Amino acid sequence: MGAFSPFDIRPFRARKSSRGSSSTSLTTESIKSVLETIRRVFRDRRPAIGRKVWLIIAVLIVAAVSAGEYEVGLGSSGGTTIDLHIYEDDPINQIDHFYPDRIYVVLGQNITLAVQNGDDQSRPFTLLPFNINVTITSGTTQRISLQADKLGNFSYVTPTGPPSQVSQGRLDPCLIGYLYVVQSPSDISTTSSSGHGAPGSTWCNPSNPLQNPPGYPPYSGPNPDNETL
Repeated sequence: MGAFSPFDIRPFRARKSSRGSSSTSLTTESIKSVLETIRRVFRDRRPAIGRKVWLIIAVLIVAAVSAGEYEVGLGSSGGTTIDLHIYEDDPINQIDHFYPDRIYVVLGQNITLAVQNGDDQSRPFTLLPFNINVTITSGTTQRISLQADKLGNFSYVTPTGPPSQVSQGRLDPCLIGYLYVVQSPSDISTTSSSGHGAPGSTWCNPSNPLQNPPGYPPYSGPNPDNETL
C-alpha cells in the first residue's frame, strides 16, 4: 500500500455544476472520500502523527469543502475575476444600474464574474448565450465561472422585478450590460474597475425602464401601481 499524505486533498476538490445553476461544493463523493480518509487513518497506526491529529485534519477538510463558494461552472474555472455590481441608487424610486456596464475578454479566456447584488431585494442575473440564469440574494455576491468560447457582443440582463417593501409599489427596472468577446488582446477597450457609474445609466430601455429586451418575456408579476410595461 502506498504512503498516504494528509495533504493529498485531490479527492475533495469542489465539483462545479455544468447546468447553469449554482451548486454547493459539498458533494456525496466528497463526503465519501473524507470518510474513507478517516477509515484509513484509524486502520494505519502511524507513529509520526497521532490519530487525533489525523481526525482533526479530516474534519478540517470537510469544513473546507462545505464552505466552498457557490459557483456556476460553465467551462474551465479560474482565470480572471471580474467584479460586477448591481448598484441601487434610489430604493424608493427604484433607480439601479450595473457597473461596469461593459466587459471585454479575449476569445477562449476563462473568467469568473463576481456579481454583487446591492439591491434591497433578490435580483435575477442572466447571460443567456452562455446559459447563465441565476438569482442573487440581496447583499450577496455570486461567483459565475465561464469560458468565453464564442466571438461577439453578448448582453447580461437583470429583468424587470417586483416592487420592494420601500418602493411604494414601483417595480424594479430592467438592467443591461455587455460582454464583448474579441479575437485578440489588441481588440480590447479598457474598462476602469474603479468608480460607481451613473444612476439609471444601464436601463434596458431608457424611455421605458420596465421593458425587457427582445428574447425576454414581459414582466407578469405584481404591479400595484399599474405601471406601463
